[in-house]
Amino acid sequence: MSDIALFAANILVGFTLSLCVLIVAIGRDRQLLVWSLIFGLHAASYGLLALRGQIPDFISIVIANTFISAMLALYVEGICRFDSVRPRRWPYWLPVVATFLSYWVFIEDFDTRVALGSVLYASQTSYLFYIVVRVFRQREGQGRWIMLGAASIATGMLVFRVLVTLFGDPDVVSGSGTSLVPLTTSLAAIAVLIMFAFGLIVVFKERAEQANLELALLDPLTSLGNRRMLENTLKLALRNSVRTRQIGAILLIDLDEFKPLNDSYGHGIGDQLLVEVSYRLKECVKSGDTVVRMGGDEFVVSLNDLGTEPRLARDNALLVAERILSEISRPYQCLTFALDGEQRQRIQHQCTCSIGIAFYVSNEVSQEKLLTNADLAMYRAKELGRNRIVVHQD
Repeated sequence: MSDIALFAANILVGFTLSLCVLIVAIGRDRQLLVWSLIFGLHAASYGLLALRGQIPDFISIVIANTFISAMLALYVEGICRFDSVRPRRWPYWLPVVATFLSYWVFIEDFDTRVALGSVLYASQTSYLFYIVVRVFRQREGQGRWIMLGAASIATGMLVFRVLVTLFGDPDVVSGSGTSLVPLTTSLAAIAVLIMFAFGLIVVFKERAEQANLELALLDPLTSLGNRRMLENTLKLALRNSVRTRQIGAILLIDLDEFKPLNDSYGHGIGDQLLVEVSYRLKECVKSGDTVVRMGGDEFVVSLNDLGTEPRLARDNALLVAERILSEISRPYQCLTFALDGEQRQRIQHQCTCSIGIAFYVSNEVSQEKLLTNADLAMYRAKELGRNRIVVHQD
């Protein structure tokens, strides 16, 4: 395969990917603009390399290789933006400056500039590989493996180039397209570009699916979990209890005298109170516990790993329930609004709740029975005068 064909293939693939990503990115996702620039720099760098001898060496050597180095730095930027990771920038942007200076200073010294360039590129791709592993190690899905494969190929390719440069013949690195190193480098560059582009598509698709799943499991008003999330949570909790014999519990919480607030001031005020209640509930539980809104003014808290001894489990659950009872009963400050949106008045509302608790261990009780037990206990709390806790006696 000739030099012209290899350069043309890299330019065509890079330009096509850059244009396609740019069309999708404009007005939709600024994150994709970084990837459009990455693919564009790939095409531009190979375009300048292809014009070697027809344009000044400063452009075809210094600028072209600086573009390649900047492209590797932008790969790191693009990968980090998937999970809003903000690492220190100097480890991957400093080599860009070093590449520009080294190729400029040693523009007439072929062996030195090729050796320095190979070391700088290898260091950048090694850091890129580290970032890919760091960002995607906790992510589910197949996109991460494609990204990891692309980073692995790029790192292996440039480390191989360093070894050939330092311990072999540097002329081979920039030899004709039929020699081993430039041929494998050019083909690997195309493969890496395509793999990163395809991995980008898969990761964005997986992220969108995960976002849709999270939305399906969340209550839109309070951002707590909904009934579907509770079903998933209880399924896992019951399964875990079989293995560990840990006792768990659910707390069914119903606000007292919530309807009069809606009737007096409207649903907007009621919604404000529900949002504040959700904040207070989350403050009362551990990070491993789950708080969901079942609908209306009814909430459920799922408590896990309360202990293997029934009395201890009961005491732990009651401690959380009493904390919730105290927090919910604190006065609420709500704002009412006129029809034109102007603030009208601030009202204070006192709200209490009734809590029913049902325990489980292993899979001795189904989800439906567990919720029924908690519901019965909660209604018993209502009958006894509200603002209290009742434990189901099974």
